Amino acid sequence: MQNSWYIDYFGDDYYRFDHHEDTDLEVAGLEQLLGDPDQKTILDLGCGYGRHSKPLTALGYHVIGYDLSAALLKHARDQDHRVPRVRGDMQALPFHPSFDAVLSLFTTIGYFEDEEENFQVFRAISEVLRPGGRFICQLVNRDYLIRQFTPQEIHHQDELIILEERTFNPIDNRVHTQTTVMEGSTRRQYESVIRLYTVTELDLLLAAVDLSISEIYGGLDLRPFNWDTNQLVIVAEKMDYDKD
Repeated sequence: MQNSWYIDYFGDDYYRFDHHEDTDLEVAGLEQLLGDPDQKTILDLGCGYGRHSKPLTALGYHVIGYDLSAALLKHARDQDHRVPRVRGDMQALPFHPSFDAVLSLFTTIGYFEDEEENFQVFRAISEVLRPGGRFICQLVNRDYLIRQFTPQEIHHQDELIILEERTFNPIDNRVHTQTTVMEGSTRRQYESVIRLYTVTELDLLLAAVDLSISEIYGGLDLRPFNWDTNQLVIVAEKMDYDKD
């Protein structure tokens, strides 16, 4: 792993400033995409502190959370002991091809500098899906980000002030973000570098690992996708070569 920004980024500060008011809406959309929870096993890849895995478990899905961050997994376990949590690298998933769905939510794809490493994540996802299983991926809409690019934002979260400074490289399609967390007189800085994908790129990459895109949305509320939606949600199915 050449680029390890995510080791520092996804820690206790991230848990404190990463808050969302749309989780219930997203879970409702996921429920529509996943269907009847009866006997469905779901892998929440990059589960973080369990923002989605906890409510999905409450709906009756058997969810396994998977993340590299020990700090976020601890927060997840503290909130809900019902959800099994596994710590590990998303390039090498230690599971058999038994999942009905793999979730990759809130841009947990494209973290590596090496394109082969990013591709290995797609390969690993495909390898743990059963034939006909679904890969549901929520990403930033690259076209929207370019058209509505915001180089600097300031957020207030309780006693924290969070400054985000961004640049975008159109050559390698990566967003570089410098995040400064200010708490009183203390300042802590974190970096993130995320590869963005077009629908065409995703279609080719997923096809190479036996995944076929079946649905495209502009968010987990299942709105139509266009260049004015800030999100890209794709649903891809694992090809079943034994099916008639």
